[in-house]
Amino acid sequence: MNPSGDEGEDETLQKSDQELLFPELLNFASRAQALISELLLLSGRIPPEFRGGRYDPVLFDLRYFDSPDDFEATIEGNGELEVLEDQLRESCSVFMQRFFLLANGIVTYHQELLKCLNDLLGGASLMEIVLSNEKGRQLLAESLALFGCLLLLLEHRMGGSLREKLLVAHVRYVRCFNAPNIEPMCLLCRVHPSPLGPLHQTHSPPWSSSIVFIQKPEDLLLRFPFPKQVVESVIICLRDCDLYNLVCHYPDPEHRTVALASQAGWLYVLLFYSPEFLHNGFVMREIIDRFFKDSWVVPFFMYFTVDLSTSWDAYKGAKASISSCLSSLFVRDLCQLHYSKVKDLTFEICSLLSDGILTRDYVLNNSQSLLSLVRNCNISLRWLLLHRSSSDKKLRDIVTSAGTAHQIDEESIVFFFLRTSQLEFEVKQLYVELLDGNGTMWQESKHSASECVQELSKYYSGPQALSWKIKEESLEDWLRNLSMEICSVDYTKIGNASRKLYHMMFTLKEIEQFHEIKENLQTKQFLSRIQKHLQHMLEALNLHHDALLTFSVVTDAVYAWGFVRSFGKKLWKKIEQDSSVVLNLPSFFLKFQSMLDAPLLRISQNCSPDLSSVSAYYSSEYLTHICAVLEIIPVMLFRILDDVASTFQALQPFHLLNRIEKDRLQDFMQLDQQFHLTKAFGQISTFSQGILVASQTLHGLINLDVKNWLESKVREELLKRFDNRLKSFFLSSSVGFEDLEMNVQKMATYILSEFHLMEYFQGLIHIQWTHIWEEEFTAFLQDSAQKERDDYVQVNDFSSAQTFLGHLLHRILKLTNPSQSMYIEPMSGWFDAAGHELLGLRFFDLLESCWMQDAWKTCKCWMLPWVLLAPCLYWDGHPISRWSKETKAKFVDMSWEPWVESLACIGQLQLLRCLIALKLKSAGKVKASLVSSAVDGMLVPVSFQNDKILKGIRKENSKIMELLHRELSKQGMLCGYCTPLQTLYISEEPPPFLSRCASIVTISQLPRYVLDTHLSTLTSRMKKVPLDFSPVVIGLGTFLRQFNPTYMVQYVQYMCQYIKIAAEAAFGGIDETAKRPIEPMPEVLKSAFWLLHFCKHMGIPEELAHSCLPPLVSVLQA
Repeated sequence: MNPSGDEGEDETLQKSDQELLFPELLNFASRAQALISELLLLSGRIPPEFRGGRYDPVLFDLRYFDSPDDFEATIEGNGELEVLEDQLRESCSVFMQRFFLLANGIVTYHQELLKCLNDLLGGASLMEIVLSNEKGRQLLAESLALFGCLLLLLEHRMGGSLREKLLVAHVRYVRCFNAPNIEPMCLLCRVHPSPLGPLHQTHSPPWSSSIVFIQKPEDLLLRFPFPKQVVESVIICLRDCDLYNLVCHYPDPEHRTVALASQAGWLYVLLFYSPEFLHNGFVMREIIDRFFKDSWVVPFFMYFTVDLSTSWDAYKGAKASISSCLSSLFVRDLCQLHYSKVKDLTFEICSLLSDGILTRDYVLNNSQSLLSLVRNCNISLRWLLLHRSSSDKKLRDIVTSAGTAHQIDEESIVFFFLRTSQLEFEVKQLYVELLDGNGTMWQESKHSASECVQELSKYYSGPQALSWKIKEESLEDWLRNLSMEICSVDYTKIGNASRKLYHMMFTLKEIEQFHEIKENLQTKQFLSRIQKHLQHMLEALNLHHDALLTFSVVTDAVYAWGFVRSFGKKLWKKIEQDSSVVLNLPSFFLKFQSMLDAPLLRISQNCSPDLSSVSAYYSSEYLTHICAVLEIIPVMLFRILDDVASTFQALQPFHLLNRIEKDRLQDFMQLDQQFHLTKAFGQISTFSQGILVASQTLHGLINLDVKNWLESKVREELLKRFDNRLKSFFLSSSVGFEDLEMNVQKMATYILSEFHLMEYFQGLIHIQWTHIWEEEFTAFLQDSAQKERDDYVQVNDFSSAQTFLGHLLHRILKLTNPSQSMYIEPMSGWFDAAGHELLGLRFFDLLESCWMQDAWKTCKCWMLPWVLLAPCLYWDGHPISRWSKETKAKFVDMSWEPWVESLACIGQLQLLRCLIALKLKSAGKVKASLVSSAVDGMLVPVSFQNDKILKGIRKENSKIMELLHRELSKQGMLCGYCTPLQTLYISEEPPPFLSRCASIVTISQLPRYVLDTHLSTLTSRMKKVPLDFSPVVIGLGTFLRQFNPTYMVQYVQYMCQYIKIAAEAAFGGIDETAKRPIEPMPEVLKSAFWLLHFCKHMGIPEELAHSCLPPLVSVLQA
């Protein structure tokens, strides 16, 4: 026999077994992490249909599978239940399918892991091979424990009743009653029975922690058991070894429970697979002394924790063992220890964070003490956060009362957490910089030390003199050898190099004691310089990446993720008191970075395709909590904005004064207001710096651009402010011109002050505040206009306005009502019967002072009359085009008032749009003359030659030409070049006799007016009643404009014919007219004035009217 050959054969066998086993175990650990992330994702998005009781009649538990026909019979034939069934299927089918896949994945995981474990037990020494290997131990423990965590979290996040309803609903809708794993899935989803009464009275902790409490968890886990031998072997391994080699990062024995916390969580879960351990007092005493001697609230998976004081109540051995660590005296001593540490550590951290203390040299010289400080801070934080959230009210009260006695509350702990995270961030940053420059520092110090030794050697050789010549050959030789020894020190051999450097430094200190050296100050100076360089070399050797690993281990705060929501509220309060806290938020977020890394470790090692989905889930959770904390920044910015606005209003505009008296100079300085503004702008600068630091720190960690996020929040807040503030200016019921003008004046003051403040903010925060403000104001107006148009289409009434723009429109329409006002064209305004101006250019000038040009365009589009034109095609509810012959014959005797009122309303809107177009045009020529001229120069020729251009270009270029025409039209509307009276709003087929009907309606309205030559308009016969004819004429012309131009020409011809007949009836023949020089009849003049007014506004050539009525037109022109 050849023993050496047998050993080699065994080693080969072990290596091959490891290659086969460890990837499989790694795959199990990776899959378990992916399943847990899917569970957490689904449990956070449970549809509301499964939470309320509305859908309970169509949601069944597992009893459905016993008699499905009976349950289906309750739904069939019931209309209401069938509707609920359809709604549930449509809205929740995707979620139910994902849950079904999750349940199937859990069952499959157990089946495959069970097979793998049985293979381990059946193989020759395979179990010993796995447990003897460090990686094998870790993966085997994780594969088992993560499955237990999965079952516990499933029960905790999605109760049994919910699981049963989801499973049964999916099986019913998909009809997969014979699915392969349906029975184990039913076992997984079955309700976990609980005792009639709680074993222990628990109370919800005040902080939002993730404490899991499940009664009799062993019954839940043993639904899916594992081989007892494997579980016990893993438990013994966890009990006795350091699974992840973390004890080296916690050299103090008092910190042993924290060092072993990771495997303590696995041990807690696996003990429920072997409950006999929990009843064994001796074993549990050993476990508690090693893992839980000073902590009873422990995390078992990431941030999910358990309270051992209540979780082990049903197990005698475990309860008796843990009770000895839960005595009131012992708990108070622990509280005293950690609370006193918090005070001392907080003071020490604040002193270190003072300006100029933490430098590269300080970190280099005090790296171990800083690491010890960070370690102590994190251990006290961990203990206090976890145990202040204990579910046992008695123990929790002891912990909180001890904190009250030490004057440490939740806010103090949050402040301590902030300061600790800031210290960690700065120290780690400096340490990384030192590591990056470590090689350079070693070489520089080595070169400097060697040069100093060589210079000193030359000094003792005689030829080189410092102050006097000395020759000491032995010392010269020693120094020469020392220089060569320094040059030979190898940086890569850390142990050997350290010993050499220590020996050199010790020897140099001994040489300093020589009598000749003591008396020579220059030599002593050289020796001290050499020792200093050697010390730097030694410090460079002590810098290594293991320290960063220790730093990452001791600063891990994933256990505190469950407290982030409550932290956010406290941080908001701190930021309101002190804006500089914003600068610490990036380091606060980075402290939870392991939340993103820990779940992905095994998944990335396994190169699993689940990496992207799991990473996306935890990143989204991380991002959500970060954004929830950052929400305070836009809130505070707008709070400061309101404060600054009120301060600006209080400031006296002394810059408008030409002269200030010397005695009043102190009053005009307004020091209090200036100080208040300076303080506010200082806070804004702090927020700006915080945003910049957060953007730089979080870049590459998560997909969040803090600047863009802040812009989106600013936009949301601006829309809310516009809606609330602008609507408040128009809530009064009065519609008098003075009230309206006063409200618009207030609105103008508010908008201009807001815009000016945005300009100030833009200089302090690197965001285009004015651009954002203009865009959101325009978007707000467009949204308001769209809402009003939609509401009007439904109710046909402007009085029921819901937005600020609707209120303003209602008051404008009220003041310009054609039955109560009269539009005087030369004055470009509306007047009442007494001649008082109701609305005019002054009002629109006031609006222009606070509205941007885009807003004017929105207002012009918002007054589109298309919603009123369509009803004009109907009469008495029936389309005009479908009138019968009898209805046409009775047309003359009908009442036309509703139709005339609609035309007047259309004309009223058109007049308002014409005035707005005028303001747009004038504003464009003044504020954007080049753009206005360019649009005018392109719009006219393109519009006139559009048909010819479209015919001359190729088909593939027609879309480009249409796009050009569309964009030119938009710009033309923005610059006021699109005439409202020439625009088409609807496309309908008109009746063939439309022009004749329009002329008959016109003739019927003429008796209501008289010609006022002083005002050059038609006025009401009743002097005290204003009756405006311009809206009726323009409304009628707009209506006819929507159809073929021949209808408008026919209308003019019919009216000319009527005027001729009226003139012949009034004057007789043409010959008699010359013999009887009398004034024309009023009816003829009114008709002719109406017609000329119509032709003027609708762009009809005057030659058409002149050709019909040349003598009369000349008289009117005169």
